[in-house]
Amino acid sequence: MQIIEWALIMLKIKILPGCISCGTCEVVCPEVFKVSDVSHLKKDADLEQNKEKIKEAAQMCPVGVIEVEE
Repeated sequence: MQIIEWALIMLKIKILPGCISCGTCEVVCPEVFKVSDVSHLKKDADLEQNKEKIKEAAQMCPVGVIEVEE
């Protein structure tokens, strides 16, 4: 008997108040982030496919307003 396990990993991203619109997140991960007056997530962005770039963008944010949770 074979046991198959499925796991759905959800990625939760928060952009906290304090974004200075520097554009770093958009440069690192343009597939997910868009900066206008402040950073926003693109509506149909594939978060799971871009998970590593999202984490990198959060780490590089100079004011630390991007939080990533799995």
